[in-house]
Formats: sequence, structure tokens, C-alpha cells
Amino acid sequence: MPIHEKSLIRPENLKTHDSLILDGVDVSGHWSTFIESRVVADYNEAIEDEIAALPGGEHIHRCWQCGSCTNSCTVNAINPDFNPRYWIYLIRMGMESELLRDKDIIWQCVSCNKCTYACPRDVFPEGVMKATSHWLELKGHTPKSPSMHFDEVFTEQIVKTGKIEESRTIRRFFQRTNQGLLQDWMLEMVKQLLRGLPIGLLTRMGLATFVAPRTSNWSRASAAMQEYIDEQHEKQEEALSLAQLVKAAQEDVAA
Repeated sequence: MPIHEKSLIRPENLKTHDSLILDGVDVSGHWSTFIESRVVADYNEAIEDEIAALPGGEHIHRCWQCGSCTNSCTVNAINPDFNPRYWIYLIRMGMESELLRDKDIIWQCVSCNKCTYACPRDVFPEGVMKATSHWLELKGHTPKSPSMHFDEVFTEQIVKTGKIEESRTIRRFFQRTNQGLLQDWMLEMVKQLLRGLPIGLLTRMGLATFVAPRTSNWSRASAAMQEYIDEQHEKQEEALSLAQLVKAAQEDVAA
């Protein structure tokens, strides 16, 4: 699965000579451009298993590098450096250091799912991008994103009560992301609600802020959901731990 696109060659890896003559032929300037050879010293063969253990990454092994995902990508049309096919290639080849060079833009996926519709192998590239972003956070390569904080708050409330109470979700999200509650857009939204909603509905919303609504007979469903979540977390932690052991063994062999 070689990568041939010129756009994927890092500028710092392209070398030219201002003055170079070979066999009597002047090849100065762009005629002498060549790609500097490099050695990947921190190959991690377990990275694909790590990504596959996270939600959305389960089918990364199906990829055959056709490029349909990148060709249809909304973000790639604006930023050519956003390249799902290339990142999937790096993951499957175990090139962790190369993947980390793009850690600051991988999270930019907008979940439009054009790539998923275009993929002929049902890899679900959008899910792989989300799994990769999650992997970067779990490994400590990037801080936990606001969207991940929101997902956690949302999930916790669903598991606990079986319902979503918007104001409680927003408050807890702001608290975890160290944001103040009295933001201009929030105050404006509250003003619009006070003007447009019936008194009875506003009263119920106010009460729900202090007394969380709960779905009837929710305890069994809540326990089942929590058990499933715990199983998935255990699976993910096992995959990450095994990968750490594999990488440590590789480093010992290299040493």
C-alpha cells in the first residue's frame, strides 16, 4: 500500500541544490530535487488493534486504499492536509510517529459521513477518524476535546435517568470544560425562551433543573447499559495495555 502523492511529502524532506552538475549536465534548482531518506525507528505494530478496539474503528482492517474517503471528504476540499486515507494507511503500517505529526488536525472531522457513503469496503472512515481522535486523547497525545466532555456528560445523564434535561447537561458540560455559565449567547437564548414558551412549560423546565426527571422503572435498563459500557472500557484498556507491552518488547529488541 505505497503512498505516492507529492502532497504527502513533507516540505522539510525535500532537498534541492542551488548549484549541482552531474556528468557535465547542470541540474541545479528544482532539477535536483530529491526526497531525503528516513528510517522509522518507533514502528508500532499494535496501533491498528488499538484503534480497532475503540468505537468506530472496528472495520479499519477492510481498507484497500482506494482513496474514496479522501476524495469525497468535506474537510479535505478546504484543507488538503486532512487526509483520512493516508492516516488509515499509517495506522495499518504501524507508523505512529508519522500519524502524530498530524495530531492537531485529525479531530477536524465534521462527521458529514460523505466518506462512509463513498467507501466500497464499509470501513466507515468517519468512525475511524473519531476512534483515532479518541485514541490520541487516551494515549495522552492531545488533551480531552470539548466534544468528548459533552459525550461523557450526555451518556452519564442517559444512563442515570433515561432522559435528557438540557439545562443540566449544559451546566455540567460548562463545569467540566471550565467555562462560565453566564455567556452572552446563553443569556440571549434564555431571553428568547422566556418570551416564546408557555408558562407551564417554563415551570416544568425550571423544576427539572433542580429535580432530575427519570424514566419509570429505569433501574434495570440503567444497570444493563452501565454493564455494557464497563465491558467496552475494559476491552479498550486491554487493547491499549497489550499494545504497550508489544511496543516495550520491540524497543527491547531494538536496543
